[in-house]
Amino acid sequence: MPSIATQPRWKRCWRQLPGTGHSQVAATLSDRATAEAVIAEVLQVHGRVDVVAHLAAMLETVAVADVTEEQWDQHMSVNVSATFFLTRAAAEAMRAAGTRGRILVMSSGAWLSGGMPTRLPYATTKGAVTTMTRSLAKEYGPDGICVNSIAPGLIETAMMREGLAADQRLAMETATPLRRFGRPEEIADTTVYLCSDRASFISGATINVSGGNTLY
Repeated sequence: MPSIATQPRWKRCWRQLPGTGHSQVAATLSDRATAEAVIAEVLQVHGRVDVVAHLAAMLETVAVADVTEEQWDQHMSVNVSATFFLTRAAAEAMRAAGTRGRILVMSSGAWLSGGMPTRLPYATTKGAVTTMTRSLAKEYGPDGICVNSIAPGLIETAMMREGLAADQRLAMETATPLRRFGRPEEIADTTVYLCSDRASFISGATINVSGGNTLY
């Protein structure tokens, strides 16, 4: 087995978690069968599902006139289909077990603003995720399951920096009342809060974490 230092980042992260009882599953979740198999494995290994935070997404920078059918379908598959099939499988497992669980998915400020024109497929999927959050909250709320999403603004990540020129970044920072990009840990803190007992009466919400860049 490769050393931890040479393993893919996702493998290193879970191995470095404090405590015991951690496990990992590598899977492509855009089809129903795989998403359900992941939840089934979690149930087999850990016995229950309490929280699902689905954070994965793809973003490709491309002019509107140049968006191909393949690029469109990839965005929908990764950002919408994977979100739906995984969260539904988790929610159904929670419902069957009587678990008053938490489901958290990742939207974007682009759901409201439309985002950058060169990121139209991404912005479209985030509108879908925001609507999905509300629908899932209505469906599973009677079972005591809270479903929420986070809409990050400009966050200091490789995905955000892709295709972004220095003058564009400066303009974005200037347009943000806090005059900076957010830090990944600021999204992580919000995620932990929404998945905790302290957020037990929040459901169907899309939480704006944008430094004031997006207002609603």
